[in-house]
Amino acid sequence: MEENKNSEKKSDSFKQFSQFIKTPKGKAVAFFGGYLIFFIILSVVARVGGSGDTIGSTIDFDAFSMKSINGNNYNFTYQYVIDDVTTSYEGMRNGDKALFSDGVNQFYQDNQLFMRQQNGVWIKCDNPYILPVLLDSTVVSNLVDSATYISKTELATGEEILNYQITTTTLVKLLDEEDVDLDDPVNTIQLTTDKQGEVNKIEYDVSSYAKYKKLATKQFRLTLTYSNFGEIDEIEVPK
Repeated sequence: MEENKNSEKKSDSFKQFSQFIKTPKGKAVAFFGGYLIFFIILSVVARVGGSGDTIGSTIDFDAFSMKSINGNNYNFTYQYVIDDVTTSYEGMRNGDKALFSDGVNQFYQDNQLFMRQQNGVWIKCDNPYILPVLLDSTVVSNLVDSATYISKTELATGEEILNYQITTTTLVKLLDEEDVDLDDPVNTIQLTTDKQGEVNKIEYDVSSYAKYKKLATKQFRLTLTYSNFGEIDEIEVPK
């Protein structure tokens, strides 16, 4: 008998709840109750999975540093892939001076002065770099600051790879100081850091921007690699 009474009470409670949930007040309670459960579940998942890196999220800029590159003392390799042509420059830099080669020609740089060795004689020449503004570490920082953070990859070596996207419209504004409104594919910037968080590699794919500037018809990729920070002796003026 007691079990039957309990069963009848449960049945009556369920009927009362069913009737209540059909009322405007009941529907409101159910609506907000569902949202509360949803956010509780979301909170638990976020706590278990960690904060993670999501598209469009911001990143703590203390996670990487440009200090070593800003010191202007390193060995470097700059590799351009423009359409089907690959050109690499390898050399060393100390302050405003640099000595480098494209594998055929030897170059010397002193700030905005460039010289090329020809038949044993150094002659003044144009800046051999294409889009040299992308070699400026200050410009790199500004571009990253205006780009959209996409993801981070942690390598077993302790290095990290940070991926960003930036529109051609933004690049034109930052690099050319022009306001345009373009509907185009994005460009990418990738930073690689060492165990200390110092950037030692920068990879650009600015194919969209290069097409707009008529610097390429298919692709424009630039990879900047740095090493031996602070180990380059003073570079003498070539004679």
